[in-house]
This record gives sequence, structure tokens and C-alpha cells, in this order.
Amino acid sequence: MSHEPTGHRPPPPSPVVAGGLARLLLGFDRVVRLISLLAAGIAAVMLLTAFVLICWSIVQRYFAGRPVVWTDELVGYGLVAIVMLGALDALRRGEHISVDVLTQRLGPRAGAVVAAAGLVAVGIVGVILIIEAWEMVSFTRMIGIVSTGYLAMPMEYPQAFVGIGGILLVLGALGGLARMAAGLSPIDEAGASAAPGEGGSRP
Repeated sequence: MSHEPTGHRPPPPSPVVAGGLARLLLGFDRVVRLISLLAAGIAAVMLLTAFVLICWSIVQRYFAGRPVVWTDELVGYGLVAIVMLGALDALRRGEHISVDVLTQRLGPRAGAVVAAAGLVAVGIVGVILIIEAWEMVSFTRMIGIVSTGYLAMPMEYPQAFVGIGGILLVLGALGGLARMAAGLSPIDEAGASAAPGEGGSRP
């Protein structure tokens, strides 16, 4: 089992498309990468903010004697957003936990098929998250559910991040499939799309 960025990587597949269509697919992949960087940047800011809030809450509770009662609730909702926003970047870098006992022994063609099937599965999960989040948020707004904590936050706000995470996963799956169709590895190791046939190396 591997979750490290230096672990086993699926080999770059043979190009399915070439020419203008390949450039179009790689252009889409670059757009997905920009979205991934933006989402990961927001997640990083939120994580830093959560850390500051926790430290501030500790100081207020144990040194100033004035506990901040809403910090834990807000940080909990923030973690949901952080996970959903960071899922795309982890997918593109191949950093999700994976079992590679069998896949690392596959040949290039079989490995490409397994990698493509994995991206399709991720896309399906993303669609399910979108549908479930839409229904959940719609129901929550209809009956006006708010959190039971000190914030009394409308619950559609943290719930909406589940749908956002689903959209990002669908984009990541499509971007990975676009890279494979152009003959690149589905893993964005270089942090940018390379030219067709370069196997994911830096442009």
C-alpha cells in the first residue's frame, strides 16, 4: 500500500489522440491544474487559519480565563472544506492512499487500463457526491436546519463543500483521462502538462 508521491506510478500510455485534439485536451488539463492550485491554496489558508484559531482558543482558555466557545465548531466545519478543496490536488499528484501490490506488477497496457478505470471510478464518486450534496443542501435550506452549537450556522454552508469536492474530483478525473489520451501519465508529477509523447516530463 502506498500513499507517498515517490511511490509507484502508472506508466505513460500510448497516445490515443494527436495534433489539435491532443493540444485541446492538454489545454483542458492546464485549466484543471489552475483550479487545483487555487483550491489547494484556499485549503492551505483555511488550514493555517484553523491553526491560529486553535492556538488563540488555547491561550484564551488557559491563560486569559476566557474560553472561546465557538472555535471547535468552526474549525470542525473548516476541516470538511479543507478536505474537499484539497482532494483534487491529491488526486492529480497521486497522493491518495492506494494498494499497489498487484498494479505495480502489471505491464504498461494493463497498468494504463487500471489507471483509467480508477479515474472513471473517481469521476463516478464525484458525481454521487454532487447529487447527494445537492439534495442535502436543498433539504437543509427548505426546513432551515442550523447547527446546534454556539454558532447556530445554517448547515447548507458546510454541506455545500461536499458538492464542491465532488465537482473538483470530476474535473480531476477528466483531466487525468485527458492526459492519458494525449499519451501522458495520469499523475501530474511535473506540476504542468507536457507535450504529447513526453510521458509526463517537464515541458
